[in-house]
Amino acid sequence: MKSFSLLPLHCALLLVFTVLTLPSHGIHAEESMDKMWGDKAVKLAQSDPSRFALLDTHYGMFIHWGLYSSLGGVWKGKTYYGIGEWIKNRLVANIPTDEYMEIAKSFNPVNFDAEAIARTAKEAGMKYIVITSKHHEGFAMYHSKHPFNIVDGSPFHRDPMKELAEACRKNGLGFGFYYSHNQDWTAPGGSGGPTKNPDGTPATFEQYFHTKCLPQVREICTQYGPLNFIWFDTPGSMPEEYIRELAAEVRKLQPNALMCSRIGQGLGDYSSQGDMDIPNRKIPKYWETCDTTNDSWSYSWYDQNWKTPKQILRGLISTIARGGTYLLNVGLNDKGEIPRHPADYLVNAGDWIKRYPQVIYSADPSPWTHAQPWGDVTSRDNALYLSVFEWPSDGHLYLPGLKTEIKSASILAQGKKLPVEWSKGAESTDLHLPPMPTDRPASVLEVNFAEAPKVDDTLAIFPNCVTTLLAEFAEVKNAVKNDSRWMEKFGEWKQIKQVCNWKPDGEAIWNVNVLREGDYEVDLNYRSTGRCVWRIMTDEGYKMQNQQNGSGVLHSYKFGILKFTKPGMHTVKVSLVEGDPLKTDLSFISFTPVE
Repeated sequence: MKSFSLLPLHCALLLVFTVLTLPSHGIHAEESMDKMWGDKAVKLAQSDPSRFALLDTHYGMFIHWGLYSSLGGVWKGKTYYGIGEWIKNRLVANIPTDEYMEIAKSFNPVNFDAEAIARTAKEAGMKYIVITSKHHEGFAMYHSKHPFNIVDGSPFHRDPMKELAEACRKNGLGFGFYYSHNQDWTAPGGSGGPTKNPDGTPATFEQYFHTKCLPQVREICTQYGPLNFIWFDTPGSMPEEYIRELAAEVRKLQPNALMCSRIGQGLGDYSSQGDMDIPNRKIPKYWETCDTTNDSWSYSWYDQNWKTPKQILRGLISTIARGGTYLLNVGLNDKGEIPRHPADYLVNAGDWIKRYPQVIYSADPSPWTHAQPWGDVTSRDNALYLSVFEWPSDGHLYLPGLKTEIKSASILAQGKKLPVEWSKGAESTDLHLPPMPTDRPASVLEVNFAEAPKVDDTLAIFPNCVTTLLAEFAEVKNAVKNDSRWMEKFGEWKQIKQVCNWKPDGEAIWNVNVLREGDYEVDLNYRSTGRCVWRIMTDEGYKMQNQQNGSGVLHSYKFGILKFTKPGMHTVKVSLVEGDPLKTDLSFISFTPVE
């Protein structure tokens, strides 16, 4: 097994990490995960807003738990780095099906405590739980008539899904199931599974669907009371007729349960972004992004890269500010517990949410399409809530392009509102803050208006903090702006928009509002496999040019000092002067005010 490192992918290449054999319809296809996740579009009319009440809380707990949890990333003494729930797959440890199924006989998560898990989710500020009832490995984590399940096939002999469903209702949490409907690596005929039955006859997808998939979906829809979500995953090339049959069954048996777009064919109720993907732009509702508290979705012994309370809150608030819902995953360990670090960090973040619930629950997105360098914004009625993660040391918090007159502004601290003064400039509104933050990891300001606030959404360069201009927000001339996706470990997705495929006169162009004249250190973030020369120009005639030898990975380097002689609107252009135009990608440019 090769370890996966940061790969020199370019905008025209989308990394394929899974090759699936679909025996039922004779397709042997390489499918990128974008295709496996299915079309994000939702074709159904969203008629009843009350059905989306849990999505409007914006925060839920995702749980990955299965036989893979007992392995913790290790097979026969060897550690496989990456997402642990894929360890059986032929691209990871390639565990033979019969050997993998034997693991169930020793799977005994004796410390599983549904009440403790539900209580952690509640203390974390989460409003619902979605848990894997069956992942791609094919093992049912509930009492199924199919024998490969935790009650009949393991020494645990309990139905943890029934216990968790009851604990969630007791604690006022919503509840739902994840179910892998297309992939099943141990069931004959399932996508990625055995191509022959035990008797040697050919296995078909139709057989898998009608003998395992559809019956199990009926089981989870009828044995656990009212459900809020049925979360299907990776429809890939699953035939439409089966997807429609599943969707109809769920709507019949659980009419109030929401399905995300990963059921496939546009039959979901809301859109699901790709894994670990928090958009930089605002998206109309309803949508969600699923993220995880470390790098792996399931428990892996070595993966201690836990998101801190600050990172959890930034991910949550950034998602809400862009208009979505944050489904944050924990992987239960081999004993059935949430590991200590994510449990503690989730609860610490939840303590902050308890102090500022108006920032999160039923909040609307920011009037700005994008985040601000100091933090992010959510809204409600005629109020904005500013979550300030990077407190300005000079006491000036800028709101560029704010058009609506402020009625009042205050810092929310210890249950009190501390008045804040402000001034209106030509380029920005300036809130005057005390020298030190009032809370950690973020302070919160409430800004009230007589009407819904309106903004000019132009990007700005700030005079008191680092400003990053993403390639995603650039206008591109004689070049291409596209997505790049890669894995730093198996299945741990990273994604970014980049400018690439440069022609001789290609440019990335940003129109920006410079809030204060002065000198700024400029950093360029790019990827190239060889020597390249970049040029940066402004509308004031300033020109900078520099050479760098590329390393094949994304990196930033200091480019030089750029001067703006006056505040207001300016144009910044970046062009590739020398270098391989097909192997050089620009990710962002950043500006740091010179002190």
